[in-house]
Amino acid sequence: MKNDVKIAITAVLARNSEGDIVGEETYLFKDVADAFIAEARACERALILAGTLGFRQLVVEGDSLTVIKSIKKRQEDKSVLSPITQHIIILEAGFDEIFYLFVPRLVNGAAHTLALKGRRRQAFGVWNDGVPDSIQTLALKDHLAWN
Repeated sequence: MKNDVKIAITAVLARNSEGDIVGEETYLFKDVADAFIAEARACERALILAGTLGFRQLVVEGDSLTVIKSIKKRQEDKSVLSPITQHIIILEAGFDEIFYLFVPRLVNGAAHTLALKGRRRQAFGVWNDGVPDSIQTLALKDHLAWN
């Protein structure tokens, strides 16, 4: 997140059960107050992308324990994250099963690198030309490190 202009670029990588990347997206958010909001928006975009790709079962991984706990809590509160987490709960209706997992940032390098590439290329939205080979390699390393 760039603090001076309050923008955040999030990246979502969709993988099948074998760990292969089957979809990717970078998304630009403006007027983002803090990193927690950016992480919550990334989870929200993950559900939107998964729905577009036709997934029915999801495992959403995020490296913000605060955001993962907020989504799992499933209660409205006075948190700044509440409107986003409530929207995520509404989006869940389009799926058969969803699990939310906290993963250390150390094994989430592919998503962070894709976000940086998106910012450099000013490429926002679904990457129709496929994910760069460097991201594929990082995703494999992340997958192996976590499993």
